[in-house]
Amino acid sequence: MKDERTPRKRKESEVDLYEVDEESLEWVPADFPRAQMKVLYMDQRGGGQVLLVHYEPYCLMPAHSHASADEYVYLVEGAIKPGARDEDVPLWRRGHFAFFPAGAEHGPFSTEEEPCTIISFFNGPLR
Repeated sequence: MKDERTPRKRKESEVDLYEVDEESLEWVPADFPRAQMKVLYMDQRGGGQVLLVHYEPYCLMPAHSHASADEYVYLVEGAIKPGARDEDVPLWRRGHFAFFPAGAEHGPFSTEEEPCTIISFFNGPLR
C-alpha cells in the first residue's frame, strides 16, 4: 500500500498530475537567515516551482529579482512588511496576493514579532 505522505505522480489522459501531502516534506533553510521552505512542486521540464516559505519573527529578506521567472505570492498566514523595517508602509496580511514580473526587483521584505507563511509560484527557472 502506498504511503499517503509520499509524493506521487499519476497519469490521467494526456496530463501528468502531481500531488503531495505538505506534512510529509521537510523544512529546508532558505537563502537568507530566519526562513525555511518546502518545495511543494518542481517542474523538471521548464524549471517552474511552487514553494511554501515560512519567515520567523524578525526575518529580513533582501531585495532581489528573478531574471527568468515571474513570481506569484499568496500570504497564507501572519504578516510581512514589503520594505525595510524602518519604512512606513502597511503590512501585508493573510489573503494578500502579489505578482512580480521576471526581472523586476522586489523587496526587501521583513517580519516583526509575528511570523509569516507564503506560497510562491515561479513559472520558470530561478537564475
